[in-house]
Amino acid sequence: MSAEDLLRKLATLLDGTPPNEALAAFRGFKAGQPQDQHELLEVGFSLYAAGQLVLAAERLIVVALIHGIRTAAGWQEKARDALAVEGKVVVAPIGYGYQDVIRFLGPWRKKAIAKVQQELRDLQRIHKDSDLVVMAHSFGTYIISKILKDSPDIRIKRLLLCGSIIPIAYRWDSLSHEFTNQTCVNEVGTRDIWPIFARVASFGYGESGSFGFKTSRVSDRFFDYAHSDFFTDEHFKKFWQPFILNGQIVPSSWDAKRPTPTWLISVLGGIPMVKGLVMLFTLSLVCSLIYWAYKAAPDFLERVMNFPL
Repeated sequence: MSAEDLLRKLATLLDGTPPNEALAAFRGFKAGQPQDQHELLEVGFSLYAAGQLVLAAERLIVVALIHGIRTAAGWQEKARDALAVEGKVVVAPIGYGYQDVIRFLGPWRKKAIAKVQQELRDLQRIHKDSDLVVMAHSFGTYIISKILKDSPDIRIKRLLLCGSIIPIAYRWDSLSHEFTNQTCVNEVGTRDIWPIFARVASFGYGESGSFGFKTSRVSDRFFDYAHSDFFTDEHFKKFWQPFILNGQIVPSSWDAKRPTPTWLISVLGGIPMVKGLVMLFTLSLVCSLIYWAYKAAPDFLERVMNFPL
């Protein structure tokens, strides 16, 4: 929590406390804060008592929700209802149309990236001098990873990922945004196999939603979840809302209890050869189809080559 946020929280507490109870309320509040913040709080209390604690107007928080593939993303409206705070937090579901598996696995991704990029820029224009927080799921995490690299004008204050398919080796340190493990959270479902599937079946994806990033710039938070189990009111309120409002990262009890991944999951997630085998199988299948088409119609290749373009 920043010094300004801490002092604002103190001022809010004291504003709602009768004057004869203010000192006791302050002492109780201070006792609940880290030792290194006590001196700041003492100064803040003295200024408040003297009527001189003046804080800048609180900035509006704009939360952009980015969904995955093959979904109408009903969770976005559910999250909006749970997370929006009138006059303080605006929640904006962002979509890019229905993305089927073929587009997901193939090279046809630029249109979705461009659409989300446009929406984020528009949010910044509409809500000037606001703080942008992005919550992305599945293919939405891949989209935001590309935008972070290519669009330094889109300033994201805090980022939360779940079901992430960003490669584990993603270069967070090369971004202009300077994320740290206090501003970027990666929620990992230990029963989520889809990030591993994405890595094996195509290019550009990774298994960070199954294993975590394991880097100093991202806070990995583990849950006993499958790919889309994050979208409950309880999870929104307990884990997402504190992060949105003041950057608080509420720990998960599953972090220390999570089991070691199974042998099969570890192999699929760690052997690059698997992707090559999938590609070889696909190529063999295509060649077989061409061969049988040729056997069925010997002039097949000649007709293909002479097809007018």
